[in-house]
Amino acid sequence: MAAGIAPGGQLTTTTYVENFPGFVEPILGYELTDKFRQHSARYGTQILTETVTNVDLLVHDTFKPPGLYRGLPSRSMEDTDLGAPKPLAHAEEVQRPRRPFKLWTPSRCITADTIIIATGASARRLSFPGSGDESEGGFWNRGISACAICDGTSPLIRNKPVAVVGGGDSAMEEAMFLTRYASKVYIVHRFDYLEASKAMARRALANPKIEIKWCSQVVEAHGNDQGNLGSITIARSPVDAHKSAPVGLSGTVPPPPPSALIRERLDVGGLFFAIGHRPATDFLQGQLDLDEYGYIVTVPGSTVTSVPGVFAAGDVMDRSFRQAITAAGRGCMAALEAERFLHALHAAADVIGAATEQRQNGQGVAAKGSSAGEMAAAAEV
Repeated sequence: MAAGIAPGGQLTTTTYVENFPGFVEPILGYELTDKFRQHSARYGTQILTETVTNVDLLVHDTFKPPGLYRGLPSRSMEDTDLGAPKPLAHAEEVQRPRRPFKLWTPSRCITADTIIIATGASARRLSFPGSGDESEGGFWNRGISACAICDGTSPLIRNKPVAVVGGGDSAMEEAMFLTRYASKVYIVHRFDYLEASKAMARRALANPKIEIKWCSQVVEAHGNDQGNLGSITIARSPVDAHKSAPVGLSGTVPPPPPSALIRERLDVGGLFFAIGHRPATDFLQGQLDLDEYGYIVTVPGSTVTSVPGVFAAGDVMDRSFRQAITAAGRGCMAALEAERFLHALHAAADVIGAATEQRQNGQGVAAKGSSAGEMAAAAEV
């Protein structure tokens, strides 16, 4: 387990995946990840099923491969130019050998010249009776989910009422998506105003299938005869709170005491948490640049991070789409960029080795017909 999720990531926690290209019939999430693993192993990948607990991404040398492979402009990097690199004045300015990255698991230390971080993100979940896994007597993946796009088309909720917890843009998007399949969508929000943008809030309020339960929170989930989610209990303020503040503005109603809360039971076939995700970046311990939400920052249109040789792919750097197919596409980008980085690194080592040999033979740094700048350019190719 890493960040509370088994190998394979969030797909292992969902039921049927219906939007991954090439699979005409729905496939279970864990079966899809097993196929990913088998496909990788078929071509010689060595897979270590262990949890990385610590990393060392510090590289003590002056060599920076060309262009994007220098990494992002970073608070710790003086050179913030992402264009063509400046040629080296002398080949000996590059310190060799390059210090490799290190990763630790409970049983070993692994070194690498390049790393792709694809640790993903986990959905934030609420905790109340019935919200846990089946082993805990809850209905997670049996009606309760954190991905409307993944699970919103399930037969469990088609033509049935569903509920979405949240008040931001993501909650509005998921609620409007669910109106395509559900008979009714409740938005359960703890405030008397929406935190979403005004445009998104107006679209949700104008949708006849959507009803907002203001100043409310889910306190319990209940099952049906089939053992799936059948209803939820919400607790709300007795005040008609949604009239107290315009949409998008701060609320004015103080929270009532617990004894004043009114409980209401809603028959729903699905409950979706839309309260954000938590990227699995804690183990990096500040060695890569992160955004305000904890996601790894990359060069736009690339997987390059703030440390040359370290790349990021999937949900750990993407807080917009969070789909299996977009994560797979980013993984392909990261693999190609890592390969090009290694080629640049090895080419530089070959040129520097040749320059060292020539210097030792008394022939000087520059090869016949070549300047030091041309040699540096060769290393960068």
